[in-house]
Amino acid sequence: MPRTRTAKAAGVTVKSSMRTLEILEYCDAVQRPVTVSELAARLDYPQSSTSTLVQSLVNHGYLVLGADGRGVKPSSRVSALGRWVDPAAPRADVRALMDEVATATGHTILLGVPSDLCVRYVDVIPSRHPMRLEIKVGDRLPLVRSGMGMLLLSRMPDAAVVHVAAQTRERVAARGAPGVGATALANLWNDAPVVPDDADLLDAVAAIRRRGYALSLGQVTHGAGILCLPVPLSPESQGLTGLGIGGLSSLIARDEAAILEAVDAAARRLGIAIPIDPPR
Repeated sequence: MPRTRTAKAAGVTVKSSMRTLEILEYCDAVQRPVTVSELAARLDYPQSSTSTLVQSLVNHGYLVLGADGRGVKPSSRVSALGRWVDPAAPRADVRALMDEVATATGHTILLGVPSDLCVRYVDVIPSRHPMRLEIKVGDRLPLVRSGMGMLLLSRMPDAAVVHVAAQTRERVAARGAPGVGATALANLWNDAPVVPDDADLLDAVAAIRRRGYALSLGQVTHGAGILCLPVPLSPESQGLTGLGIGGLSSLIARDEAAILEAVDAAARRLGIAIPIDPPR
């Protein structure tokens, strides 16, 4: 049996441990070999300690050299971690769906799950557009304002939606935007957290249920738009997962119909039931 943590231990953050995880998450977000210089610059780490940490991860088999011998990338040892926790997220067919939609649209493709009062992104395929939003695995946005959050709320009973809104208001009243735990990606929310009233929130959730998807343009992140759809999980899983197609608001608004058609076509090929009726 694990021992109960002391109050002191519960608040401890070990810098090297967090940097290790952030390096792996960054590699997962960009999905290509990265150099020590890039990691130090993008994660704001000292160059020397970044080099030491990367070499340690290479020595222990968690990172391997890329084809050019300059950059590093996660090894298969990393990809195997955590599969026992939830084998259905993402399942092979869901990942195939993400890959097909990424190829068809060129936009950033995301998987999101509820995490306390936020949606947390657990898988990301970066956009191929030269002007794109940098979204990484682990980023968190408030459920009550973000497109993915609203999509996930639409899969919950109304009573649960109202409860999430009440809890969010309490956290914001007590601690401001940081009380909800959204990351820096949620810059509009972090600057001015506003929770819709219950009637407006329930109306918005009901509209998403009727339409089958959520569309959010510039609601929580400057210049960002996202179209989100529910992903059905295996019968044994009781979780909620959303598929997001994100990018610059202008591009997502322009491509709304094409995105829905791409998701519908890929889901049909893969035998994944997504309850939408894309415009013809």
